[in-house]
Amino acid sequence: MQQTSNRLLISIGIVVIWAMITIGVGNIQTSGNVTLSEMVTSQILWATPAAAAFLLIIVWFTGWRDLGFKAPKTAGMLKVIWLPLLYIIGFVFYGFSKDSEGLTASVITIVFINTMIVGFSEELAFRGILWGGARKAMSFWPAAILVSVLFGSVHIANTFLTGEFNEAITQAMIATMSGLTFLAIRIRTASLWVAMVLHGLWDFGVFLIGFGAVKDPSAHTSLLSAVLGGIGFIGPIFLFGLWLLRNEQVRSGWRDDSDAQHAV
Repeated sequence: MQQTSNRLLISIGIVVIWAMITIGVGNIQTSGNVTLSEMVTSQILWATPAAAAFLLIIVWFTGWRDLGFKAPKTAGMLKVIWLPLLYIIGFVFYGFSKDSEGLTASVITIVFINTMIVGFSEELAFRGILWGGARKAMSFWPAAILVSVLFGSVHIANTFLTGEFNEAITQAMIATMSGLTFLAIRIRTASLWVAMVLHGLWDFGVFLIGFGAVKDPSAHTSLLSAVLGGIGFIGPIFLFGLWLLRNEQVRSGWRDDSDAQHAV
């Protein structure tokens, strides 16, 4: 038990350092004077690959081989990913259908590269390293809640990059709820790769939607309104994640990547 508790503490420490690298390098590159959308669409960001490289070094150094870096079981996979995939298709379709002159092939490429690296880095940090420690030290739901809440909380740090507190709080709430679904997908497929790809494509679609939007300086949205709107938006995805974890047979194999968790 002591060994598993130590791994959880080490995993939390690793994620804290990962967040510091992400924020620190991001601040150096952007000086904190741009919105999140402007950051992702205007240049290749170096914070996320730097943080991801740190995590890969840690994985190599620790020798952890239970993080989900293996091919997913494809049987029944569509049942596990159909709703997030439907959201992503809607995001991308709407993003490309907007009349936005600045949405060039170069911008699309930059957004795609940035968001796919974010998907890789964040999933490795939370549904890989942190989940690898939490699932061995805690029972299922406390571990799942811890990973999801910490994933959401780290998005509050976007305030240091953009200065937009209400937006960061809303992002944190949405990330907490969607994070549970990404975790459910990681468990149901016994692979980190599916969650990484879906996460990256999700962010890609979201930034396509937001590209070119001009914020009215006189407009003010209260924090409560923003949070309620976020819940309405992400609620179906959150409930879908709970539904994916409804099966005790699925949860019985959650501590490892055994075939028990592939039940669909």
